[in-house]
Amino acid sequence: MAFANLGLIHHLRVALVFIYGVVSTPLCQNLSGKCQMPFQNLFGTATMVANYNYRLAWEMFSEFDKQLDQGKNFISKVLNSCHTESITTPDNKEAEHTQDEILIRLVLSLLLSWDEPLHHVVTELQGIKDASPDLLSKAAEIEEKTKVLLEGAEQIQTKIHPEDQEKETSYPVWSEISLTAGDEDVRQTAFYKMFHCLHRDAIKIDIYL
Repeated sequence: MAFANLGLIHHLRVALVFIYGVVSTPLCQNLSGKCQMPFQNLFGTATMVANYNYRLAWEMFSEFDKQLDQGKNFISKVLNSCHTESITTPDNKEAEHTQDEILIRLVLSLLLSWDEPLHHVVTELQGIKDASPDLLSKAAEIEEKTKVLLEGAEQIQTKIHPEDQEKETSYPVWSEISLTAGDEDVRQTAFYKMFHCLHRDAIKIDIYL
């Protein structure tokens, strides 16, 4: 499968090297400048990156939860408040019987809906003095891999359902401003909600792929 975006190939290769330590076969085999990746390789790589992202999201949420000492009961404040709540998604069992074109559209909607908020999370974490370097590193890595995964999901959709290529994918727009709130409790609740929602949606993306 030909890719116009060589940066995607590079990032996918980096993801494979990072996760598994080695790439068994070259991803770019054409010296003319066009990269080719068989669909099976593309799909397999996308699922690996999605699974890795979900694990990173869980680690990031757990680390932030520990920093708050789990004593402020934030979970009761953030349940059912994710900005992606309007996306109707099947549960695990329902997903097994859902058409693949529907699942890939859901994956694209979820990934697109996290593009802007992840950028803001990374930006705001950089300005927090007591934010651990590990937390910031995980957030930045999730942001990068989400972009890679989005491009990969778009290529998968193009391959299996080319008729959907020209259709615009709808997704909820993030409008949270509490990450920059002056009130510490409000700001911490906003971050807690972001990490909770990110982990929830990362699981869905992993399952649907």
